[in-house]
Amino acid sequence: MKAQRLQVGVVGFSRPHFDHDAAATLLAEALDRVLARRGVAPADADLVSGLTDTGVPRLAYQRAVVLGMRTVGLSARAALRARSGRWPVDEVVLVGARFGDESAAFVARLDELIRIGGGPQSRREVELFRAELARRGLDPVAHLIEHEVAWHEPGPAAGRRR
Repeated sequence: MKAQRLQVGVVGFSRPHFDHDAAATLLAEALDRVLARRGVAPADADLVSGLTDTGVPRLAYQRAVVLGMRTVGLSARAALRARSGRWPVDEVVLVGARFGDESAAFVARLDELIRIGGGPQSRREVELFRAELARRGLDPVAHLIEHEVAWHEPGPAAGRRR
């Protein structure tokens, strides 16, 4: 059963090697636009992201706290072992063992999706969200905001981007 509260998902880089200032500005503008378009007060909306305390999820949770939104971390159990730690969200939802296992449950929960940069998983989740909107008979243009931001190549030990 779908929650009554507006569910706004945010995906993007889960590593720290990107233009944080640009991402934070784009994210704030996108969240403001979604809330205004839907006519929903921040206190009546949930910000849903990947639980980790790094990258775009961290920026999203920080903005949600400023706005007074409820925070939800929806991720795989692998997030419990992530070196970046976990954001202290209001609700934790764990689905599957590995990153990516949670993607279908994540997009099924959402009313709106914002992508700020991101790698293969973020882009797969956008495509899953488009398919979910089509299944619901909704126009993706009205429920999806995407922005690119500059990625700064990490050093050899930094790993992959989400």
